[in-house]
Amino acid sequence: MPDLTMTMNLFVLARNPVVCLMVAMAVWGSSFAAMKLAVAVYDPILITFARLLIASGVFLGLRRRFGPIRYRRGDWRWLMLMALVEPVLYFALEANALRFTSSAAAATVIALLPLGVALAAQWLLREVVSGRLYAGVLASVAGVILLTGSDEQTALSPQPWLGNALEFLAMLCAVGYTLAVKRLSAHYPALFLTAAQAFIGSVLYLPLLPFAELTGVIDGPAMLAVLYLGAVVSVLAYLCYNHALSQLPASQVAAYSSLIPVCAALFGWWLLGETLTLVQGVATLLVLAGVVYSQTGAAILDPQPALSPVKS
Repeated sequence: MPDLTMTMNLFVLARNPVVCLMVAMAVWGSSFAAMKLAVAVYDPILITFARLLIASGVFLGLRRRFGPIRYRRGDWRWLMLMALVEPVLYFALEANALRFTSSAAAATVIALLPLGVALAAQWLLREVVSGRLYAGVLASVAGVILLTGSDEQTALSPQPWLGNALEFLAMLCAVGYTLAVKRLSAHYPALFLTAAQAFIGSVLYLPLLPFAELTGVIDGPAMLAVLYLGAVVSVLAYLCYNHALSQLPASQVAAYSSLIPVCAALFGWWLLGETLTLVQGVATLLVLAGVVYSQTGAAILDPQPALSPVKS
């Protein structure tokens, strides 16, 4: 019985939306360093297609766990929108952004995601968001700006402003993705949605393959990075994030993305040799404080946002 109890506790913990979000943010934080390694050797289009193909293979093996899927008429448009903004556009923009800026700086831009989602959720999903969440998110944004505010032009960051601009466009795609998944998660399980974005994304990327620059180079670390992006990031991180979206308001879920730059800075320092200073350590504490503050008290006034204002 103790073993059964422990197993049940681990199962409940794994399905806890907060635990899922922490796992997703840590994995996404590591993805910037992995992508930085990959784009140094391979074309971004090939990297993105490969990771989607790998993720699709993983989900094919999990297809029996999807459970019954009751398709609703007209939802194909939302499924296509979900896959188009992320992974297709988001991956393309982020992969190219990391050719010009550091992994930590690119992750900093993602810190704007909570504000974008909170505003969009108020307008489109009628989520009622308190000033406490905005205050916490703004503190986190201040922390991540400080975290990479000293980012300068280096060999790892040849054109930081261009890279950060591309990452900003990727962040806007992430806002659209979050809202699309929030709507769809009311009717479809997270596993199905995560698999759908991989399958549809793979098909949508096929027309882009002729524009990819082919290389015969076989680079071990870069290939492992692509495998990690496909089998872990595109599966585990998105599955955890989508599960949390099915349980919590979109604005509350997005607030956790402020943790991504912290994880990205740590992985960038560990794997790529990017700088991590005392000032960045202080900024990390500010980010954590902002997330904790935004997720305590009455940050979210309406735990079950209405989805009816968005018409299918």
